[in-house]
Amino acid sequence: MSQIDAIKESIGFEQLIRESNSNSVLKEEYLIPDTHPDVQEILTVEARPMIVSKELVGDKIVLEGKVEYTVLYLAREEGLVANSVNYTEKFTSNIDLNQGEHKVVCEVECKVEHIEAAIMNERKISIQGIFGIDWEIYKSSEFEFVKDIEGTDDIEILKKTETINRISGSEEIELSGKSTIRVGMDKPQINKILKCSLLLHKKEIKILEDKIYLSCYCKLNILYKGDDSRELISIEDDVYLSKEEELKGVNSEMMYSVSYDIVNNDLMLEEDDLGEVRIINNEFLVKANVKVFSKENIDVIKDAYSPKFLIELRKDEYELGAIQGTNSSEIMVKDNIPLKENNLKPDQIISSNASVIITDKQVEIDKVIVDGILKVDILYKTSDQDKYVASVKSEIPFTSIVDIFGARDGMKAIIRNNLENIDTTIEANTIAVKATVILSAKICYEMKKQFISDVIEQDGEAPEKKASVTIYVVGEEDTLWDLAKKYNTTVASLLKINNIEDPEYIEVGKKIIIPGRAIF
Repeated sequence: MSQIDAIKESIGFEQLIRESNSNSVLKEEYLIPDTHPDVQEILTVEARPMIVSKELVGDKIVLEGKVEYTVLYLAREEGLVANSVNYTEKFTSNIDLNQGEHKVVCEVECKVEHIEAAIMNERKISIQGIFGIDWEIYKSSEFEFVKDIEGTDDIEILKKTETINRISGSEEIELSGKSTIRVGMDKPQINKILKCSLLLHKKEIKILEDKIYLSCYCKLNILYKGDDSRELISIEDDVYLSKEEELKGVNSEMMYSVSYDIVNNDLMLEEDDLGEVRIINNEFLVKANVKVFSKENIDVIKDAYSPKFLIELRKDEYELGAIQGTNSSEIMVKDNIPLKENNLKPDQIISSNASVIITDKQVEIDKVIVDGILKVDILYKTSDQDKYVASVKSEIPFTSIVDIFGARDGMKAIIRNNLENIDTTIEANTIAVKATVILSAKICYEMKKQFISDVIEQDGEAPEKKASVTIYVVGEEDTLWDLAKKYNTTVASLLKINNIEDPEYIEVGKKIIIPGRAIF
């Protein structure tokens, strides 16, 4: 019966296999509902794409998504009064898997890269959009290694310290928000809500002992048409969301990644005590996907042998995914948009929307360089009495650096961005844009490591020591461990008989005594 008791431990990890992006193009024609007036001119179109489901089907991942459009236009009737119409379109996109890519985890983020609407006739419009899908495929794996050997004192063990990333926890957390806005008497009562934009900002996550704390603000920007007036009114609210969730095994020293998505938004109008429509109730739901990673130093067995009996070490090599580090950088993107000759002169900014597109990323020593574009769409009031509202679009390029110590060329960078806020003002014949953007980076790489998966006692006798003492001249590659194993003795014996103090160092060229069966 074997004397050996191999103490084993399991490690779960996530390895980034591939990351890339793809495009999904949507081009559809839509009828204006009978309840809406004819279209004279399109002002703006907003698109909110989202991934609804991810499913592994055969050799591909099928992504099901939807896009919600809001088209703001000037009506041909009613003296060019602004109106809006909403549409929803479903789309499907596939990610082809390579051979051997199974049991994978796919993370996806969808962004608007281009959107435009055109008038086909007064009752029909076409919308064309290009949606960028950034995706990463992770392999979720687990392996078992021998951490220690018990059951006998006759085994010599050499240990080493390995640094690994372990998945310590993952959780999908829902944060619900509620807003009640009361329109003051200094503004007209609500005739119709034209659009409602939601922006998540000031996101924060705290990893505590066995729990996580999430918080963010949701800024609501609501544009409505006044009653018995063609005036457009923009009102805002900023709602604080937070939630604490138990997650066993996590602590403040760990790294994390988190993504937020607004998955539902319900808006309802109410009358006040005077019977006027001045109350806007908004309920919305945010989902946050959190993953927590630990960077741990673990002691593993590098080698083992017994001077008294034979053992076999079974070794397996694994390709492990590792995270070099994570960090965020806040940047200010600004520019002055010049107005062309055919643009109407702005009198007042009504609303501003923007999206951030990452166009390139390059990992260099201790940093990642990120290139991107801020796409801006501004609605403004003009000084023209007939066409009292207009819009202008612009693209503002930017370059920024996110510092991550230890980053090197050849490592992979996952970049996420978030628009914190946007401020637009009229300056001479330009519109000045200032936007705060948060860039979050995670640097990943792969490494191959060998672990002992099992220790087995073999039949047969261990080789006998030589009867005489051996005088050995130390070479450049020699270690006490290698010599003790080769001559079937122990490191402790070599240290004692040769009066060596440091077991990690022996002088090259030094003559050392290796005992045989009899020790003098």
